[in-house]
Amino acid sequence: MKIRYKSRYLWFFAAVFWMMLIFHFSDQEAVTSGKMSGRLTGRIAEGIHHMFHPEWETESIEAFAEKLEYPVRKAAHMTEYAILAWILLGNCMQYPYLRKKCGLWAWIGASAYAATDEFHQLFVKGRSGEVKDVMIDSLGALLGLLFAGAVLYVITTRKSRKR
Repeated sequence: MKIRYKSRYLWFFAAVFWMMLIFHFSDQEAVTSGKMSGRLTGRIAEGIHHMFHPEWETESIEAFAEKLEYPVRKAAHMTEYAILAWILLGNCMQYPYLRKKCGLWAWIGASAYAATDEFHQLFVKGRSGEVKDVMIDSLGALLGLLFAGAVLYVITTRKSRKR
């Protein structure tokens, strides 16, 4: 088997794995998902308390953790979909006839998966599917692709300068 075909399978299975991981997180009931986010934001708030605000009382730490929860959750969603877009971009790059529009296809694929994921959440206890979340996830995918494009640009520019 040629290396090209092996890498195609690798990218394909990476995409399937990442989509399954996103599905798993989305399939958690709201209470479970909230506890996970609460633990993370609690740790962040504790770290900020120890480094910058040792005078904070327990109530202040908890209030700060509560304020952090929404942006941290949305940043996590954006990161999930940025990674999915990278994987889909790598997947698309395996096919030379698609290369000119790989970024577009990767963004469309990640955005479409975000929409199906939000639809799936309509059937999970305590969760809701929201257009706003599809937009946030799609923005994450777009930002991830722009970052990947910038990195690829820098790499190819450096290679061409060395020649």
